[in-house]
Amino acid sequence: MNKIDAISASKLNSHVMIQRTKKGRGVFATRKFAQGETVVVGIKIEEVPERTVYSLQMDFNLHVNLDEPACIINHSCDANTGVRNNQFGGYDFVALCDIEADEEITFDYETTEYESIAVSQCLCDSLDCRGKTLGFQFREQMLCERYKEYIAGYLK
Repeated sequence: MNKIDAISASKLNSHVMIQRTKKGRGVFATRKFAQGETVVVGIKIEEVPERTVYSLQMDFNLHVNLDEPACIINHSCDANTGVRNNQFGGYDFVALCDIEADEEITFDYETTEYESIAVSQCLCDSLDCRGKTLGFQFREQMLCERYKEYIAGYLK
């Protein structure tokens, strides 16, 4: 990644902030985002040899750690952002609906993880809560219908 691209990504991420939540830390909007707008640009810091509860899966045998704030975005079974592969070896988190200032930014972990180990007891409190994350392989049809193009490229 060149310096100009990194500066652009970090400038975009300046419209969110990290705060404490009941789940630990979370990412919150500091301004309103319109549906379809990129909310967070996640930049790959490193590849990791195997999946962890913090890594994101980029391909069947590729797991990466992303920079902050991307690595702090919490899961929701009713997420307000979806993912799109980006030029930085990570994901852009794109608004699936209008997001208000002070609203927590969330994404559905099953849209990047073929098999998920991250959430053994979900705390999202959504009406659509699935209880825990299992992974894309177990909910492919539902996830494709719900998130359409906003799932990891390798899962399409």
